[in-house]
Amino acid sequence: MKNLKFLFLFLNSLLSFYAGLWAYEMVLWLVWEQTISEGDLRAVQYWAGIAYLIILVPSYLLIGSYVASKIKRRIVRLLLYPIGCALVFVFPTLFIFAAFGGGSLFSAEAFLFYVFFISSGVVFGLGYALSMFLSLGKF
Repeated sequence: MKNLKFLFLFLNSLLSFYAGLWAYEMVLWLVWEQTISEGDLRAVQYWAGIAYLIILVPSYLLIGSYVASKIKRRIVRLLLYPIGCALVFVFPTLFIFAAFGGGSLFSAEAFLFYVFFISSGVVFGLGYALSMFLSLGKF
């Protein structure tokens, strides 16, 4: 059963990463009416992927386990998993900007990464709630 939960969390991580990437591209298209070039897409995938693996996945799992251990009401857990995971959006953006020597955290580029990581957090949080529900019979 534990292997199945780890597989589910792995797939949830992939799904949440690609949900964030999709949100990034959709906001770029809807707000600025631009598409992303192949080179820019690879750069976004690379840097967001590094930030996702180093910062977000551990943060998401820590938030999920903290909420599961401290919060007893199921409906509150259901709300706190995605909200808690979405609220760490600024840390991977800071990581990416630091890797490039800085930048404005209020710029259009930062906004796109915020959308990426908030969307990713919501999807991961909901998936984590589902994994808790499936593995423990409660969330």
